[in-house]
Amino acid sequence: VDIAADKYRIENPNLFDREEKRTPKSNLFSSSKRVFVLCLAIRMANSLLVQTYFNPDEHWQTLEVAHRIAFGYGHLTWEWKKGIRSYLHPMLFSLLYKVLAQLHLDTPWFMMKAPRLLQSILSAVG
Repeated sequence: VDIAADKYRIENPNLFDREEKRTPKSNLFSSSKRVFVLCLAIRMANSLLVQTYFNPDEHWQTLEVAHRIAFGYGHLTWEWKKGIRSYLHPMLFSLLYKVLAQLHLDTPWFMMKAPRLLQSILSAVG
């Protein structure tokens, strides 16, 4: 029996020279892409599920300014009136507000949740 097996190996060397490549069993954390998707999903769920109200300074320095840029009204703090703040970050949210308005999704719910979702995506990418 061993002679027949050896003869078969000699006649078919390619079948025995290469090892079978085995893929590891799927693991949720086996790649950085999966970790990113998990973090993104958690951040997005968190942004939609948190129901507490917190009015940080960033609200007045970003969302209120973005609303004013997009719709022409809203409160500006003295930093904006004096011109010592950059419009780069609020412009991201202003663009989001404009897109929501164009899609007729500028309802209070979307206007409140969409910036949170956008920020969760930016945070996950960062």
